[in-house]
Amino acid sequence: MLRPLGICLALGSLARNCLGSCVHTTPCSALTVTPPEGASLINVTATKRYNVTYDGVTYNGPGGPVDICDVEVFLTHGDAGDAVRFAIYLPLTGWNGRWQGTGGGGFAAGSFDFEMVPAVTNGYAAGSTDAGVPLDGNTDVWYNSTQLIENFVHLSFHEMTLLGKELVEKFYGRKPEYSYWFGCSTGGRQGMSEAQRYPEDYDGIFSGAPAINWDRLVPTDYWPLTAQSRGGEPVPLCKLGAIGNASVDACDLLDGAADGLVSNPLKCKFDATSVVGLEVQCNGNTTTTITERDAVVWNSIRDGPRDGEGNFLWYGLQPGANYYLQAVQPGFLISIQWIRDFLLRDPSLDVSDIQQDQFVELFHQSVSEFGALWGTDDPDLSAFRARGGKILTWHGWADDVISPLGTLDYWERVAALAGGADEADGFYRVFMAPGLGHCSNGPGPQIPADNLAPLVAWVEEGRAPETILFSGNGQSRNICKFPKELEYSGSGNVSDAASWRCV
Repeated sequence: MLRPLGICLALGSLARNCLGSCVHTTPCSALTVTPPEGASLINVTATKRYNVTYDGVTYNGPGGPVDICDVEVFLTHGDAGDAVRFAIYLPLTGWNGRWQGTGGGGFAAGSFDFEMVPAVTNGYAAGSTDAGVPLDGNTDVWYNSTQLIENFVHLSFHEMTLLGKELVEKFYGRKPEYSYWFGCSTGGRQGMSEAQRYPEDYDGIFSGAPAINWDRLVPTDYWPLTAQSRGGEPVPLCKLGAIGNASVDACDLLDGAADGLVSNPLKCKFDATSVVGLEVQCNGNTTTTITERDAVVWNSIRDGPRDGEGNFLWYGLQPGANYYLQAVQPGFLISIQWIRDFLLRDPSLDVSDIQQDQFVELFHQSVSEFGALWGTDDPDLSAFRARGGKILTWHGWADDVISPLGTLDYWERVAALAGGADEADGFYRVFMAPGLGHCSNGPGPQIPADNLAPLVAWVEEGRAPETILFSGNGQSRNICKFPKELEYSGSGNVSDAASWRCV
């Protein structure tokens, strides 16, 4: 948990933080809001709630219990007929002087208690929004709505930020001293959208495994099915898994130690054809053999989609990633929805057998029609940089949903525009975690209990992180700031972070 700012800076401007009971300038029940430009107020309610908890694993620490003023706001835009929910949680005690915007996942714009309750537990006032679309991720009802698309892509979480800061000032009698964004996957993309489109909203942005490059990433998540459709039946998952395990074994020692992880898949030159003929166990006691076609399919998934002439389209999954979500019918739901609803404009279609030629056409359609709005990959962060903003991103090398190479592609473009990696380091740092899956899970060390702590230290104290400690699955690593990578020191327990260095 973050140390209270009021203790650290008791003689400074944050001395008024309410570490015990808060003096509330406006009573909870009397709070209201001014709708942002272009929006109209449908309804607002504000209620005190006590002992609020989130029971389950979170991305950012314990989930309560907390006592809050829960402000629920509903807005609409012109004659669009949308009804956008915004939830703003204001801690009744222990406010740390900060605001935290939180993101969603997949086609759900917000996570609400999953991220808000941990935020309040850490002392933040926090917000979430549904953007007016279903939280179950169903896109059938909004893929053809211009307003709901705009809400989801960028507008609603900007409006949430404006509403949240207004309510903080009314409730506590002053503005938040610092504002932070927290999100992973879609939430990571939302954070990058804030930096690109609304650079004044946040002082610090945590963007985990961001779903940027959306127009390329999402159709690519269908590619493992297309790769298997050429010349035969789908490759059994047990075979793909066996080849994946062989790739890790082949590249494990590149970092100097046999720890079951690939520290830098960019150096892994494994070719699946090297294990053709390998016998593997499938479905219990059934023995089968890796074929040439199995190897070609695995290589194709790893390399990412190509057109009929072999030209690169986008990045694939890396050694160590689990292919289950994308390579087994019916495929990855988000990519299916994207192709069926947004590209082909027909939710009733069966898109289970898209061949390479059609895939390439759909990929290019996605980029040409949706890249400008949905891509969230503008490398020009000059306005955010100029206002002193900081961005921290981590991404798992074993991510099974979003290729980590897309994040590095973006970082390289940001660095090139900023004047080089050293210049980019002043406001944007990326950390690549071996064995980490999508936002969590995977065989490697797991995400920090408090992902915002190093970002807060950077923003408020000028202590830019060179490493971030990940731990879990019986091991720990001080994950290096990219482009540095982990290397075993040559002595000590390979499961201990102290036995590794950044090179």
